[in-house]
Amino acid sequence: NKNSIGSANYEKWSETPVWKDEPGCVGDLSRSWTGTFHDPVISEEGRQFLAHLLLQLSDQQIHDLFAAGQIERRVVPGERPDRPRPTVDQWVGLFKKKRDEIVNRTCPH
Repeated sequence: NKNSIGSANYEKWSETPVWKDEPGCVGDLSRSWTGTFHDPVISEEGRQFLAHLLLQLSDQQIHDLFAAGQIERRVVPGERPDRPRPTVDQWVGLFKKKRDEIVNRTCPH
């Protein structure tokens, strides 16, 4: 990925909303070097499908995703080495916040 948002950057991800607009369902997704999606328009059916899948993940499964990915060891380019890194539990909390943004939105038809 070409930017810090796509590089496991907790601070940048926490500042970036899931949705680009209010109201509506345009994802706030920056284009990566290799990716093809850029601010995709999401249908209500697509949002419901994703929300349903995300809600099936238990807290333990979400925790295990970040732990297995060794998220606490990821270094963001330009980050000060003496700065404490976010914990797995902080990443889990942020993931759940993002999930809530998806679950609680209604997309126009």
